[in-house]
Amino acid sequence: MEPIQEIPLPLPSFKRNNLVQMVFDALKENILAGKFKEGDCLPTQELLAQQFGVSRTVMREALNKLSSLGLIESQQGRGTFIRSPNAKVVMEPMFHALMLDETSTRELIETRYYLEPIIARLAAKHAEPQQITALQELIGLMEQRYRNGDIEAFAREDLAFHLKLAECSKNSILQRILGIIRDMLLDFIVKLKRTPGTPEQAIADHKKILAAVIQKDSDLAEQAMQRHILDLINILRDEYAYGMDV
Repeated sequence: MEPIQEIPLPLPSFKRNNLVQMVFDALKENILAGKFKEGDCLPTQELLAQQFGVSRTVMREALNKLSSLGLIESQQGRGTFIRSPNAKVVMEPMFHALMLDETSTRELIETRYYLEPIIARLAAKHAEPQQITALQELIGLMEQRYRNGDIEAFAREDLAFHLKLAECSKNSILQRILGIIRDMLLDFIVKLKRTPGTPEQAIADHKKILAAVIQKDSDLAEQAMQRHILDLINILRDEYAYGMDV
């Protein structure tokens, strides 16, 4: 197989202290964006170094980082080849950004864990027929967005469901609290919902919450919401080794 002759993503101006990271990020972005196919052969280290305008030492270190993520594989005497990334590698850049402020992320989850079950409980008690219809429509939109592969739209409908539940609670203070963290919630949901299997789980959880609200079963609604948040926590623990204690 002929090696790739040119790297399509231009690099910004380099600074000496972050050359390796910048080369690594540029190559990784190309691979994750699908600009290289599995099995494609990269140019030699020397040619890559020339293309990026860096030393062979910098290029070697950047390629070693890619290899450690399983994005490339060096074969003695044949060259360096692109490997198909698994789901966790694909998610790594997004979750790296998400987890930069671990304290904020932990506090967001803790807030949801203790706040939203109470919202669901009150929603089951106070929800009006037109509000229940709106909740049903939001779940329908979530399913439609998921089928269309539009994760960002899916996340917006997901958040809208939680905000509508807060409205159903008839507690303006709880509504305002959820509104305060609205943007942070949306950013978190968008990132989390890209994890394989998470959208399906979210839809199933929302249906259970809604069923409890329709039945006006406050205990069941509270438990269903708590289970939903725990599912999110377990994803962070199991898929991304993120510590959560609630």
